[in-house]
Amino acid sequence: MLKTLPWTRVRLLRQVAVAAMTLLLVVLTSSALPSTSAMAQLLPIPSSGGSGESLPINVERSGNLESAAVQLDGQELFRIASPAVFNRPDVGNQLPVEMRARQIEANLQRLFPNSQSAAAPLNPETLEVIVNEIDNYPVLFAQDASLAEPRVLLTVTDTDVQYHGAASKQALAEQWQEILDRQLRDAVAQRQPEALRRQVTVVAKVTAVALVLSLLMLALRVWLGHYEHRLHQRRTAEAALIEAQLHEAEGGDRPPHGHEDPLLRHGLYQHLKLEHQLQAVRLVRWLLFWGVASLWALSIAYSFNLFPQTRQLAQKMVLAPVVILLTWFVVGLSDRLINLAVDRFIQKFAKGQPMTSTNLQRIHTIAQVIKGVKTVVVYIIGLLWVLQWLRLVPGSVLALGTLVALVLSFASQNLVKDLVNGFLILLEDQFRIGDVIMVGDIDGFVENFNLRVTQLRNPAGELITLPNSSITHVRNMTRHWSRATIDVEVAYNTDVNQALAVVRETADDLAADPEWGPQILDTHEFFGVQNISHSGILIRIWIKTVPLKQWLVSMEFRRRLKMAFDRHHIAIGSPRQVWLRENVEAQESSRSIYSLD
Repeated sequence: MLKTLPWTRVRLLRQVAVAAMTLLLVVLTSSALPSTSAMAQLLPIPSSGGSGESLPINVERSGNLESAAVQLDGQELFRIASPAVFNRPDVGNQLPVEMRARQIEANLQRLFPNSQSAAAPLNPETLEVIVNEIDNYPVLFAQDASLAEPRVLLTVTDTDVQYHGAASKQALAEQWQEILDRQLRDAVAQRQPEALRRQVTVVAKVTAVALVLSLLMLALRVWLGHYEHRLHQRRTAEAALIEAQLHEAEGGDRPPHGHEDPLLRHGLYQHLKLEHQLQAVRLVRWLLFWGVASLWALSIAYSFNLFPQTRQLAQKMVLAPVVILLTWFVVGLSDRLINLAVDRFIQKFAKGQPMTSTNLQRIHTIAQVIKGVKTVVVYIIGLLWVLQWLRLVPGSVLALGTLVALVLSFASQNLVKDLVNGFLILLEDQFRIGDVIMVGDIDGFVENFNLRVTQLRNPAGELITLPNSSITHVRNMTRHWSRATIDVEVAYNTDVNQALAVVRETADDLAADPEWGPQILDTHEFFGVQNISHSGILIRIWIKTVPLKQWLVSMEFRRRLKMAFDRHHIAIGSPRQVWLRENVEAQESSRSIYSLD
C-alpha cells in the first residue's frame, strides 16, 4: 500500500494541475473575450476589407455596405447596415455599423429598469412599438402606460433598405416593428415576478438532477479508481514475475536456442493485457470526470440562459469555458484513444519478438516515445485552436511564431536528426544496450543508448560518445548469437588427418562439458583445412555461441587444444627457409680463388 501511494499522488497532482491550468486560462481570457454579439458565431473568421484591415467581429462587408446584428438578451433580432468604413482609426463623420448596433441595443436595454431604479416596470399587455416618420425617415418608438413619453429605438435608413432589398423604408420599418413588438413583450414578460419564480423552480430542479447524476458518476468513478489500483498492483506483480523469470533464464535453465520460454511468453501477454485494461479503465474514469464537468457546465449555462438578466453573461462567460472544456475533452479523448491503439499495436508487435529483457525494454521504450510525441502534437493543436478561437493569437503572431519555429528548426536540425535516427535505431532494433558493435572504425560495448547519443566502451576502457545522426552503418557482433572463429596452424609435416581429428575431438569435448556446453550452440558449421603455406597447414573452425561468449569460448578452446597437441606430439607451424648448398659451395670456391688470404 505504501508503494502505491506516490503513484496515486502523482495522478491526483496531475489532474489538479490540469484543472488549475484550465481555470487560469478561463479567468485570463474571460476579460479578453469579445462582446455578446461576437459570441453569435462559434468560429468567427475575420473578414478583410479593401485595405486589408480586419473587420470587427460580427461585422460583414458586402460591396460598399457593412452590416451588424442587433441583439436582445443574446438573441439576434435583425441586421442593420451602414456605408462601409475603410479606415476605422479615422472614421471622420461616418458612424461605423458596429457602433450604431450598440446604440440600438442600449436603447432597448434602457426599457428594462434595474432593481435600483425607481422607474415602474413595463407591462407586457400594454407595451407596443409604433412607427413615426421624422424628416422622411421611419423612426421606431416604444410606448407604454408606465412611460412618460415614447422611447426612441432606431431609425430605418436608406442603407438598411438597400441591404435588405426592401420595397421601401416604410415596409422595412413595419417588418422590424413586428419583430421588436413581439421580442420586447417576451422580454418584459420574462422579467415579471411570476416568471422569475418559475425560473427559480426550474433552476432548482436542474440543480437537483445534476447533483444526483454527479454523485452517481463520482461514485462509479471512485469504484473504478479502486479497480484501477488493483490492476496497477497486478501489473506491478506481473512485471516483477517477468523480471524474475528473465534472471532465472539468464542464470541457468534457459530453453534451447531458437525456442522461447512459454512462461515468459504467457507473462508478457498477461502484462500487455493488464496494460490494455488499465488504459480502458482510465479512459472510462476520464469520461466520467468529463461527464460531471460537462453536466455542471451545461446546467449552469441552461440556468443562466433562463434569466434574461444573465443570458448575455451566459453566452459571454459560459460559452468560452464550454468551448475550452470541449476542446480539452476532444483532445484528451483523442490522446487516450490513440493510447489504446498504440497498446494494441505494441501487443501485436510483441507477438513476433523473442521474450527477453532487452526486447521488453525496447518495446516499452517504443511505446513511450510514440505516446510522448503523440501527446505533444495533439495538445499543441488543441491549444492553438483554442487561442485562435478566442482571438488571442492574431495572424501576425502566428506568422512570427512560424518564422521563429523555422529558425529554430534550422538551428537544431542536428538535434532533430539525432532524435529521428535514434528512434529509427530503436524501432528497427539495430542494436541494444549490452551489444558489441562496430561503427566505422570504432568498436565497443554499448553501455548507454538514448534517442540522441550512443555511448560505447572500447577494449581500452575508453567511453566513446557518438551522436545518433553519425551512425549510418553498424556491425553488430552479438545479435541473437555470436561466432568464435579459431585458426590454428600446425607444422607442414604433420599428419593432417590426425590434426583434424584432434581439433574435432577437442571441440566436441568442449561442447559436451556441463560448464561450457550451455554457451555453445554449434561446432559443425564450418571446419577444415583453410590454407597450406611454407609456414604450415592452417586449420579453421567456427564455433557458434550465445551472444558475448565467443571470446571466452575461444580462449578455453585454445587452452584445451594446446594440451591435446602436446599429448599427440603435434607441432605448431613455423616459418621455414631453404638453403641451397651448391650455391653456397660455389660462392666459397670463388672466394678461395680470388681471396687475398
